[in-house]
Amino acid sequence: MLKVVIIDDEPKIRRGLKSLVEKVRLDMEVVGEAEDGEMALEVASKTLPDILLVDICMPFLNGLQFIEQVNSILQDCIIIVITGHDEFSYAHKAIKLQVFDYLLKPVFEDQLENVLKRAEQQLLNSRLQNHYLNWTNQETKKHLPLLREAFCKDWVNGQLSEEYIRSQLAFLELDLSPVSGMIALKVAGQYTRGQLLKDWERELLVFSIENICVELLEQWQPYIIFHDRADNLIAITPLLNPSDWYELSDALQQVIEQHLEQVVIVAQRPLVDLLSGVSSVYHELTLELNRKVSYTPAVLLSQKHIEANYYKEDFSLQNLAEIIKISPTYLSRLLKNEIGVSFVEYLTQVRIEKAIQMMGDPTIKLYEVAEKVGYSNQHYFSNTFKKVVGLSPAEYRKKGNWR
Repeated sequence: MLKVVIIDDEPKIRRGLKSLVEKVRLDMEVVGEAEDGEMALEVASKTLPDILLVDICMPFLNGLQFIEQVNSILQDCIIIVITGHDEFSYAHKAIKLQVFDYLLKPVFEDQLENVLKRAEQQLLNSRLQNHYLNWTNQETKKHLPLLREAFCKDWVNGQLSEEYIRSQLAFLELDLSPVSGMIALKVAGQYTRGQLLKDWERELLVFSIENICVELLEQWQPYIIFHDRADNLIAITPLLNPSDWYELSDALQQVIEQHLEQVVIVAQRPLVDLLSGVSSVYHELTLELNRKVSYTPAVLLSQKHIEANYYKEDFSLQNLAEIIKISPTYLSRLLKNEIGVSFVEYLTQVRIEKAIQMMGDPTIKLYEVAEKVGYSNQHYFSNTFKKVVGLSPAEYRKKGNWR
């Protein structure tokens, strides 16, 4: 039943309007009356009516002033102005206040019945529409994870325009830091030191990896995490502290390998452009992952141990061969055949990459960077860096090329 409130300063008119509302026999009930605008605000707040019959000329707070204020209290209420003033200024102001209709006194039964029927229909239509919108919102929220996953897969594959990407990020409530980076993670194999482990069900493995990553990424809000069509885990996170961000991939790798006994490959890149740049960075990272996953177990483990021990100045091929438990000669040949460089060349690449990452932190001195990547001699570090990069460490940092 729809609730009606009548507002008029004359008791006789209020009684007459109430009698007419009851005569039209619609599904309506008069739940309140008021003789002035101030009292009407109090009644409206308590009863929350569906329809207001409002006189314009009232003491203290006139009808138009009341309508202005009541609109902030009642969001879904129909207001019908009933007045003895047939003046354009009143009608114009009432239209601006978006009242439903404007009737002149005396009001006849058929007039009121007609306007109340139309009001009833509009309320019904409005509530049906609101019900539908609420239902669609609930359904959207229910399926939000799937919608986000589908959007992200299309996004990284370069199938979307910048305008569409921007609108979908807002619609799907996906927040991103202005300075962000992308991390790609792939399970390379089920072995340790060449020995096969138990076979994991693919979906369970994917689910377990994502749970671990979500837990570690809690300190890196806002972030986006999803699986691409090849089941690689992709994360886009803030990149405010380069040194910490590059260490994040190591943490993800170590925790996953420790808990799931899976060899994991991780690649990461800063994002220069959050919209159009995502696709190109994604393809660079997946190419790197796919290249690495094709390596033999011995080479993969060699890379992992080099990346874990690069900071040791005396780390050698002999040390690595002992860890992997194969001969140095055979290991050297494997590295050259599969990754195209010798042990020393790969170790140097890793050290220079780590140095570049550390140089993004201006608080770390260059001599400290050299020591942290395995060079006790800063001059030798500088020469090696320039040979690989083409610039000295000081020149490279000055140009701000770390990103």
